Amino acid sequence: MSTVKTTTITNNEQLKENILNLIQGIQNEPDNANAVFRAKSRLENGFLSDVKIRDFKFVSDEPEDLGGTDKGPNPVEYVLGAFAACQEIVIKAYATVLDIDLKSVEVKVEGNLDLHGFLNLTEERAGFKSVNYKTTIETNDEDPEKLKLLEQLSVDRCPVLDIIKNPVEINGNVEFKKY
Repeated sequence: MSTVKTTTITNNEQLKENILNLIQGIQNEPDNANAVFRAKSRLENGFLSDVKIRDFKFVSDEPEDLGGTDKGPNPVEYVLGAFAACQEIVIKAYATVLDIDLKSVEVKVEGNLDLHGFLNLTEERAGFKSVNYKTTIETNDEDPEKLKLLEQLSVDRCPVLDIIKNPVEINGNVEFKKY
């Protein structure tokens, strides 16, 4: 009888090997760097949306004071959560490759949004006016060069931070269908 062993990647050496293998694979086959991510959402009731990403399902809703039923975070809260999680992943990945032992990483994010734009009351933009964050990294590593490099990489190489900071080409359309 054979036993199937599942591995949760908590071991830094295994994580480092996986990251370096990914890097090597992309260096060998540069076209493999082109990744496509997908999401699908359907408005179900009021402001409650059912969202599907890969094999995951979750909901998005508005708080009651914004007309929703508060059954889940709203889209802009998901953006903030995505940014926080992305920062943590980037920091863990680079810390692992740089042999920086992390005890913990925590990111607190706050986005300031003026509802005038969303509600079409003024020409104010509909999105965040500003996003403020604080990342706390707990480590015993004291090498200032490695820690400064980790800090710089967390800012320069975080995909969600890049999406928030820089314009992204958006292509799409709205189509109407009779029901």
